[in-house]
Amino acid sequence: MKTTTAEGEGGVVLCVGEALVDLLGEGGDRIESAALFRPAPGGAPANAAVAAARAGAPVRFAGCVGRDAFGRLLREALAGAGVDCAWLLRHPERATTLAFVMPAGVGDLGFEFFRGADAALSPADLPAAAFAGVAAVGCGGVALSAEPSRAATLAVLAAARQHGAAAVFDVNWRPRLWPGEAEGAARSREAVAACDVLKCNAGELALLAGPDGDLVARARGLLAGPDGPGPVAAAVTLGEEGAVWITAGGVVRHPGFKVGAVDAVGAGDCFTGYLLAGLARLTAGARSRPGAVRAALAELAADRITELLTRCNAAAALSTTRPGGMGAMPDGAEVDAWRHRSGA
Repeated sequence: MKTTTAEGEGGVVLCVGEALVDLLGEGGDRIESAALFRPAPGGAPANAAVAAARAGAPVRFAGCVGRDAFGRLLREALAGAGVDCAWLLRHPERATTLAFVMPAGVGDLGFEFFRGADAALSPADLPAAAFAGVAAVGCGGVALSAEPSRAATLAVLAAARQHGAAAVFDVNWRPRLWPGEAEGAARSREAVAACDVLKCNAGELALLAGPDGDLVARARGLLAGPDGPGPVAAAVTLGEEGAVWITAGGVVRHPGFKVGAVDAVGAGDCFTGYLLAGLARLTAGARSRPGAVRAALAELAADRITELLTRCNAAAALSTTRPGGMGAMPDGAEVDAWRHRSGA
């Protein structure tokens, strides 16, 4: 694993949730008409774990796969990227989760899930030892759509606060996993209420806060004070238009980067991974004081957030210039070199 001083000074990043195999469709414009499917290791939290590791952070991943070839593929891919897989479990009966993915257009992806072992992760699978030395925790919305992974996700967010780590929740809305939008939105709000930083795109913000009104005002309606419950900051991604960091006291925007994108699979996960690595470093001085991490997140200086968003956006943009999820994640040295060449 390559490391950089930019992120290597922070604590451990823990990503929790689904590790699955994306079967990437080729030779058609819809999943049902694809000529072939190519397996690629994926899953939003697993992709984010690889991105955080390539950003230079020490990373652990906790999840559940099957005792099958796809499970082996995922473990090898994560471990090969430098991710600690001690908490990646193998279910004795359930198969590894699969997702058929058709990149119908950049930013407009079709998904069909065949749910398996990822949903079997339970709170008991994540004892206190999993959080030792952890500075930032990331989990997402797919795990909320089934039990016991829903309970595990909420328990992880609660444990992050208890252990002085920044808890980041990525909505990662996948409507096909839910019986209806109302239930999915309600379950997502439960996780939002338990996190420190909400990460979402504009469509997911509309799901949580309604489609009408100013984006900043709607995001602020989801925020809470340092004593919670609820996030103290929101990172809203806007695709090629960049991202915005919103707190009760300020707004920081970065316009993003225009690149020759060929595949958007995993771009948001790449942003999340770099965000987790950056937050682990930026809150390093606050972890020894109870409640100080949330205050630190709410009060991060604008120049530090600008640098963080620039790096996250640069990494996400680079990831779209190559196909696949985990395999598309750039390392920190590559991101920094690309920024230097482009003057960003």
